Amino acid sequence: MKTIQSDKTIKNVFRYICLLSFFLLAFGTLFSCGKPKTLLNTAAETIRKQFDKPKILLINSNTAVEKYRVAQEEFKKTIPYELREVNLGKSVSHIDVDGLTAYNANFIYCIGGKAYSFANKHFDDKNIVFSSIINWLRLPSLSQRTYGVSNELHARMPLFMFRSIFPNIKKIGVLYSQYYTLQWFEKTREQAGEVGIEIIGETVSDKGQTMRALKKLLPAVDAVWVTSDPMVMPEKKYLYKMLDACDELKIPVFSYHEAFAKYGASLVVSVDNPTIGRQAASIAMGVLSGDEMGDKVQFPAGSYITLNLKKVEAYGVEYNKDALGLVNSIIK
Repeated sequence: MKTIQSDKTIKNVFRYICLLSFFLLAFGTLFSCGKPKTLLNTAAETIRKQFDKPKILLINSNTAVEKYRVAQEEFKKTIPYELREVNLGKSVSHIDVDGLTAYNANFIYCIGGKAYSFANKHFDDKNIVFSSIINWLRLPSLSQRTYGVSNELHARMPLFMFRSIFPNIKKIGVLYSQYYTLQWFEKTREQAGEVGIEIIGETVSDKGQTMRALKKLLPAVDAVWVTSDPMVMPEKKYLYKMLDACDELKIPVFSYHEAFAKYGASLVVSVDNPTIGRQAASIAMGVLSGDEMGDKVQFPAGSYITLNLKKVEAYGVEYNKDALGLVNSIIK
């Protein structure tokens, strides 16, 4: 019995040795054939990423517009990749779409609504970042490949400044249009209540209705907030007319462009345009690097506050002297 048991034990050990040899051989074959290929592919991918530099296509709606030009220059200073620039100007008939397609850009930066529409039409399969578009919320639903920098500051920021510097101003009038700024107006009106401000609006549906709407608005408000709406202010003369009408009644004007302070606006909370270009470049580099992007559309990171103290004092409007430390520039 012991001999038989020993024979069985020897046979079982032999079987185990054979099975172990088989698995070791199979594993060795797999390692020798498959693993190096995986390692080589990984190394090749790393080398490719190091030497295959992305190409950027920059499309500007019109370089004659200062804020578009500033954003473009800052983007170019920040981005480290190959760049091809296109200026749409007044017409797109001169644009070589086939040539741009052959360029095969990895990412497209669009400055202004016209540039975004052009890119969305011809390059909807590409990663796109836009900036300098009035009220981007009015755009059709954004694709998974589309990112952006808002043209407007988060509404809470200027509202906070209005409340901090002019605590006695409770009612602010806004002219807006259905096409350009309706969504912005509705959100802003909601957020204004958080800081104790009431936003009162009048709709402008035609380029010739601005002054008529303003005259309806003025008796009901403590200040007027002029926004970037082409329907409300299609030409500079409308700005001058609005400022003159408010000046006559000593109603302060809040606005979005620092140059307006020179024409009589009392307070300007403006976007820092160079920052927008740098933000767009940062988004592009992040997407190209495979980073997870949080908000697909970011608010501008920089702002500039201008107070026309001369005009404020001429109107007899009370202001908070302790809040002047928040102001970047004061006109006396």
